[in-house]
Amino acid sequence: MKAQPLAAKWRKLAEARCAAAGERLTPARSAAYAELRACDRPVSAYELIALLEERQQRKIAPLTVYRHLDFLIRVGLVHRLESTQSYLPCDHPEHSHESQYLLCSSCGHAEEVESKPIRSLLLKVADQRGFHPETAVVEIKGLCGSCAATRSN
Repeated sequence: MKAQPLAAKWRKLAEARCAAAGERLTPARSAAYAELRACDRPVSAYELIALLEERQQRKIAPLTVYRHLDFLIRVGLVHRLESTQSYLPCDHPEHSHESQYLLCSSCGHAEEVESKPIRSLLLKVADQRGFHPETAVVEIKGLCGSCAATRSN
């Protein structure tokens, strides 16, 4: 079975991010990225392995997929959700940023929110306490609009 095609828009952005990082978007990395882009929710590394194996009709070593994911995170194409240990494609790969996430505890949907005011507030609070953050992960769990509407009916 052929690899999931990566839409032209995302391929162009991915290639630009890789080139800016002095890296190359190999066919295997592109296939992993395309599978993540095709999913409507974050997926674990093992779910990604299963998707790639099904599409490519061959076994894929977990270490290989973890290396692809590490690469995609490093160049800014993918984010890792800490609370669920899952991965989702970046909604804004055209620039570097830190994001916050809204995670639906019912359907599993995740929405990336790029909020500079939230980031600034966290950095201000940390600075007031003499804390020097290395990373800031904000994941808010709740119900997405669709699941909330379903529950209220």
